[in-house]
Amino acid sequence: MLTWTTETIGNRIIHSTSVSETSEKTVRHIIEAATDKAIGLLDKNIQDDSLYLLFEWNLNQATLNILVTDASKTTDSPASVCCIFSSLAIELARESEEQRDNYTDSVKFWLHDYLTTCTAFFNYSLVAIFHSGSRQNAELL
Repeated sequence: MLTWTTETIGNRIIHSTSVSETSEKTVRHIIEAATDKAIGLLDKNIQDDSLYLLFEWNLNQATLNILVTDASKTTDSPASVCCIFSSLAIELARESEEQRDNYTDSVKFWLHDYLTTCTAFFNYSLVAIFHSGSRQNAELL
């Protein structure tokens, strides 16, 4: 069970959780739970210009941000979901560049795999995208 903290910064609402788990199986389940949390917010989060459900993976900090954004990827929804994997960040820092890239590919695969069976997501006309560097280099999930 994840403990979520809700913080309001300006006109933004950030739902975040911090976990120390590092096993791939547990991290995958946490990512799926965070995705469920974000999808649960869609009915309040979608705006007239919303197009993407964006997954942002920061490898160096081992954080996953999930939010809704527009076609230009510059106007974000008011609420977002953030998972912080503090212990995983330490472990990944010790890995080789290839291993770190492979982990990013795993995160992308887990998200893709989960979304293909997530019926709640299919209720919305959003395109799921993923990036681990720049929003301009986002890829379809």
